[in-house]
Amino acid sequence: MFRQEIAHSTTIVVKVGSRILTSPDNVPHTRRLRSLVDSIAILKRSGKRVLLVSSGAIAHGMQVLGLAKRPATIPAKQACAAVGQIRLMNGYDTHFTRHHIPIGQVLLTWDDLRDKQRYLNLRNTLFQLLDCGAVPIINENDSVGVEEIRFGENDTLAAQISLLVQADLFVNLTDINGLYDANPTTTPGAQQIPLVENITAAVHKLASGSVSDISVGGMATKLRAAEIASKAGIFALIGDGYHRTLLEALLDPKAGTLFLPRAKKMPARHRWIAFTGQPAGVLIIDDGAAHAIAKQGKSLLPAGIRNIVGSFKPGDMVDIQTENRQAVARGLVNYSSDEAEKIAGCKTVDIAQRLGQKTFDEIVHRDNLVIL
Repeated sequence: MFRQEIAHSTTIVVKVGSRILTSPDNVPHTRRLRSLVDSIAILKRSGKRVLLVSSGAIAHGMQVLGLAKRPATIPAKQACAAVGQIRLMNGYDTHFTRHHIPIGQVLLTWDDLRDKQRYLNLRNTLFQLLDCGAVPIINENDSVGVEEIRFGENDTLAAQISLLVQADLFVNLTDINGLYDANPTTTPGAQQIPLVENITAAVHKLASGSVSDISVGGMATKLRAAEIASKAGIFALIGDGYHRTLLEALLDPKAGTLFLPRAKKMPARHRWIAFTGQPAGVLIIDDGAAHAIAKQGKSLLPAGIRNIVGSFKPGDMVDIQTENRQAVARGLVNYSSDEAEKIAGCKTVDIAQRLGQKTFDEIVHRDNLVIL
């Protein structure tokens, strides 16, 4: 059924955008929604575990409330989301019921992922839903989200869910069949790229960040989401769910671009550190420390620290950057920002003298550090 590279995928996260679920005049597109559900039902019958991240609540609310354009204010968007989420889930329930498949609604904000306890609770809930044979349908909680806790678009949310459940494959359905070597809307003869082995700066330049009155994420956000998944060891596919079906995107290289993952999946703890948690500060390090961390697999010692940015306590997450502010790693710190300032640049044997005690040799231990 699948392209050769993803033939053995068993846990699949599918993200579907608002453009697929609505027509140009903002009316819910029943045929494509039904086709999506039919494809997921076939995947489940073949033994796959499928989670669906679905946009469309605001667009469905716009239709119910008679709005021609996406609202400009947060309260108006939240009102549309509150009305539209009910309509959206009713549509899914109608079509999944035809296949005797239960569904479960899960609405999230960044806080649900960045708090480690809530992150683990969410993971357990999603796995329980899958074990019960249900399809979790996940969306951003637009009705309560404020700027500080919003994802802003579901591409990032879907990538985060892929990391959370250790998916084998992340499928992002949009209205175009993947990545092109030029903008296909403005460049005649632009060629679709069926396979990307590594997402480089040059690949990012191929993406356009355009948005519409209905959708809020362009190709650039989809590419960033694919990069998060692939760096964590997960296959990512940007496929055409507008003109083609989900199954066609999985089968036909011309219906989507497949991004190959790193050879080894990150452990769950490292995925959370690298892509989900919220850094509380920054450790600026010298070139020697950067080389030791990135090339030799070493912990970060006080001797390599040149500056401290922000306020943090032991156990908080920090970014680790070079003196020209290039990202090196991210990790969980053993000392507070005040303590780190006192021991910055010193040898490990001098820590106790400067602080009155020594609890750790390392500022960030290798086990709690992820190279970016």
